[in-house]
Amino acid sequence: MTHKPSYEELERRVQELEEEMLIRTRAEEALRESEKRHRSMVETSSDWLWEIDAKGRYTYASARAREILGYAPEELVGRTPFDLMPEEESQRVRAIFAKIAEARRPFSLLENVNLHRDGRRVVLETSGVPVFGPGGEFTGYRGVDRDITERKRAEDALRESQQMLHSVLDTIPVRVFWKDLDFNYMGCNRPFALDAGLHSPEEIVGRNDFEMGWGDQAQLYRSDDCRVIETGSPRLGYEEPQTTPSGDRIWLRTSKVPLFDVKGEARGVLGTYEDITVYKKAEEALQKAHHELERRVEERTAELEKANQELWQIPSKLIAVQEEERKRLASELHDSIGQTLAAIKFWVEMALNLRNAGDDSTAFAHLEQFIPILQRSIEETRNIYMGLRPSMLDSKGLLATLEWLRQECMKLYPGRHIELDHGIAEEAIPKNLKVNIFRIAQEALNNIAKHSKAEWVDILLSKNGAGIELVVSDDGVGMDLEIVMQTSAAKSLGLTIMRERTELTGGSFSIESTPGEGTTIRAFWTIETED
Repeated sequence: MTHKPSYEELERRVQELEEEMLIRTRAEEALRESEKRHRSMVETSSDWLWEIDAKGRYTYASARAREILGYAPEELVGRTPFDLMPEEESQRVRAIFAKIAEARRPFSLLENVNLHRDGRRVVLETSGVPVFGPGGEFTGYRGVDRDITERKRAEDALRESQQMLHSVLDTIPVRVFWKDLDFNYMGCNRPFALDAGLHSPEEIVGRNDFEMGWGDQAQLYRSDDCRVIETGSPRLGYEEPQTTPSGDRIWLRTSKVPLFDVKGEARGVLGTYEDITVYKKAEEALQKAHHELERRVEERTAELEKANQELWQIPSKLIAVQEEERKRLASELHDSIGQTLAAIKFWVEMALNLRNAGDDSTAFAHLEQFIPILQRSIEETRNIYMGLRPSMLDSKGLLATLEWLRQECMKLYPGRHIELDHGIAEEAIPKNLKVNIFRIAQEALNNIAKHSKAEWVDILLSKNGAGIELVVSDDGVGMDLEIVMQTSAAKSLGLTIMRERTELTGGSFSIESTPGEGTTIRAFWTIETED
C-alpha cells in the first residue's frame, strides 16, 4: 500500500528544494563572478597569456597579444609561436622547445625575439607548464609571454656603457685602481695590470700590495690609503717610488680619493698614477746641467776677469815694447848709420879739400876708400827696414820671406838648426794673412832665441782641411804656461801678441808646452772658398 505524504512532509520537501535551488544559484553566481574576475585579470595583465595544443598551435591568446605583437587574439589561433619569429630565431627556439615538449616539463625565462606586425623586433620572456587531459594524456602547454624589449635595451645600453667605461679606463694614459677597506684590490684598468705583471685586470682582484712586485713599498702605499680613508680627503699629485716586477725602480705621480657608498660611508679608496721616471731623469739631468753651467759660468767669469786684467796690462806692455824698439832703433842708427854718415861726411870734406888744393888724384883715392863704408851703411839700413817690414814680402811673397827669415835667424844664432816646410802654394794664401803669418813666425823665432835654448826648430805652413795652419815647434826647455802667463811679462807679452794677431784676423791660436819637452805654437785660419 502506497504511503501518501502528509501536507507537512510536502511542505518540508518544497522548502528543501527551495534551499537547494538557492545554494545552486549562489554557486553559479560565485562561479560567474570568479570567471569574470579571472577574465578581468587575464585581460588587464601586462603579460600575454596563451595556450597551445600538443602540435604547438595557439588555441587561446589573451587580448594583450594585440598590444605586444599587433595581432588580435583570434588571428593567432591556429598559428605556432615560430611563425612570429625571424628565421634564425625560429630555428634556435624550435630546437629548444622540441626538447621541452619531449620532456613535458615546466620551463621559464626563455628569451626569444618576435616580429611585431609593423616589423619591429620584440624581445619576449616566455614561461609555461604542460597541460594534461582527464586521462592523463598530454594536451599542450599553457603559458605567459612578458615583453622585456625595453629592459633588454636598457641592459644592452648598460652593457655598452660598461664596455665603454672599460675601454676608457684601458685607454687613458694613466693607471687606475680601487681597493676595499681592507686594502685589497677590487679592480684596476688594463695598463695597471700590465705594470703589475698580470695578464688581465681580473687577476688582481683580492690581492694586496704585499703580494705585488712592489712589496718593498707596500707599507708606504698602505699608509697613504689609510690616511685617505680615515680623513675622507683626497691626496693629489704626490711623487713616490715603485719597484717593478722586473726589479727596476721607477717614479710615480699618484692621486688617491676615498670611495663612498650611497649613504656617504667610506667603502674603499680609488687611485691613479702615471709613470714620471723619464721626467724625473730629465729633471735630474737638467739640475746637473744647471750646476755644470753655473760652474762653467763661474770659471768663465774668472777667466774674463783675468783676461780683463791682462788687457789693462797690455797697453803698458805695448808702450814698453814700443819704447824698447825705439831705443833699439836709436841705438842702431847711432852706432851704425850715425857713425857711418859721420865718417862719410869726414871723407867727403877731405876729398873736397884735396880737390880745392888741386890734388885731384888724392881726392879720388879718398872717395874710392869711401865706397866700402857706404856699402856697409846700405847693408845696415837694409837690415833695419827688413826688421820693420821686409819689402820682399810684397815683391816675392810670404814663402820666400819665411825662407829669408830662416836664413837670417840661423846667421844670428849659428847653434840652432831651423827647418822650413810648406805644403801650400803662394797664391792659396790670402793677402790679408801674409804679414800676420810672417809676424807670428818672427815673434815665435824671437821667443825661441831668447828663452827656449832649443837646438832644433821646425816651421810648417800648410793647407789643413778647409784652412791654413802655421806650426812652430822646438825641442827646447819648454815652460809651464800658467806660471809664465802670471809671472813673465816678456814671455807672456810675446804669446799675447801672437794670440791677438791670430784671433783679430779670424783665426784660432793654441800653445802646447811641457817643461823639459819643448813648445809647439799653432795658428789656424779657416779659408772660405768658392766653387
